[in-house]
Amino acid sequence: MRPQINFRSVVFKRAYLIVKQTGCSMSAALIEAWKRYREYRDRIVKEIANRINNFDFYYQRSDDGSVYRRWSDIQNDITNQISVLPSFFIMAITNLLEDRKYIKSFIYNK
Repeated sequence: MRPQINFRSVVFKRAYLIVKQTGCSMSAALIEAWKRYREYRDRIVKEIANRINNFDFYYQRSDDGSVYRRWSDIQNDITNQISVLPSFFIMAITNLLEDRKYIKSFIYNK
């Protein structure tokens, strides 16, 4: 089951920390916190989508054990990253994929 992450509370906590650190107004801190959140979201979505687009989905047919272990580790890493992301991140990742069916290899249906 996916953890429920309330992105608004994350943004407000960051804004509060910005106010404490810089002493600026809350409205300016909220603008900066939202900007940082959008940059983070875009970076994570692009990074994971690129990793999935470059993934070798036929690694299981390899005779070389090192190739199998490498791609299996990469698949586990991507799966772990996706498992902690909110569902709207996954929708954004799916929109950047060359084939939308690729995402199914990294999401466990439990």
